[in-house]
Amino acid sequence: MALTNTSTAAGGLGKTIGDAVIAFNHVNVMYPLVTVKQAARGSNSVQFSDWTKLTSSNVTAATQATATTAVAITSAARTATISEHVIEADVSDLVLMGSGDNVDSNAGPALGNAVAAKLDADLTALGTAFSQTAAGAGSSLGLSDVFNSMRLLRAAGAPMPYSLVLSPKQIWGSKGIISLLHDDAVTGSNSKPMSLMGSKGEEAFQTGYVGTMAGFNIYWSDQINEDVGSGGDAAGFAMSKGGLGLGVGAEGLFRIRSERNEAARYTAYVAVGFWGEIEIKDTYGVYILSDVS
Repeated sequence: MALTNTSTAAGGLGKTIGDAVIAFNHVNVMYPLVTVKQAARGSNSVQFSDWTKLTSSNVTAATQATATTAVAITSAARTATISEHVIEADVSDLVLMGSGDNVDSNAGPALGNAVAAKLDADLTALGTAFSQTAAGAGSSLGLSDVFNSMRLLRAAGAPMPYSLVLSPKQIWGSKGIISLLHDDAVTGSNSKPMSLMGSKGEEAFQTGYVGTMAGFNIYWSDQINEDVGSGGDAAGFAMSKGGLGLGVGAEGLFRIRSERNEAARYTAYVAVGFWGEIEIKDTYGVYILSDVS
């Protein structure tokens, strides 16, 4: 058992201290971007329907008052099985009594943030399973890759809005989105003023971020792998909301509780997430693997 004792929680013991500084993950990125359904009580799974697209070739010209050939409407079931995602911290009474860090109040948010990061990690991992791809291992991300992702989603009939979910390096790195919107190259020994790509270049230069581009809403997650296969590539993706599904437990997504162990003189803080994730429609997503090394 990894017990939080006076040696591991020394930051606030026996001191009058200022507000605790807690390292939080950037979380709650993916939940609004996917299709979410809560399980009914008595069920531990959620089923999503993937309907096969009907095209113009399924429509035939008919002669008046004559029967036509029926077309089968088909769909596939995509099932998200709900499981538990747990983190526990056991804090000794000596820490609780001697710490000025307000462990009681801070433990819950810290553990809850870790569970929320796990939710983002599970959902962003599904982005690597989309069979449609842009860029590729060893290839720098280009604006053409962003527009090609848009083309693929539109060709699939994916409903808008579209989301572009990238890693920090795919946004701010030297081979990321921000770098595509400005040019500060040096020719020989003579530098030139930074050139910016229109209003989006201005937005990136002034705020350090662009919220939309090329028809996409842009998001970033620090849970995205930035060293896929140890090759220095990041695993971003583009998607429509129907691409991924999230099944939520019947009693909700998260739960944080504490429990006393009087014999061992510690309090256990337990955060649990109840969910299951699934790819619903493969053509509603594009895997964007790009070099960020």
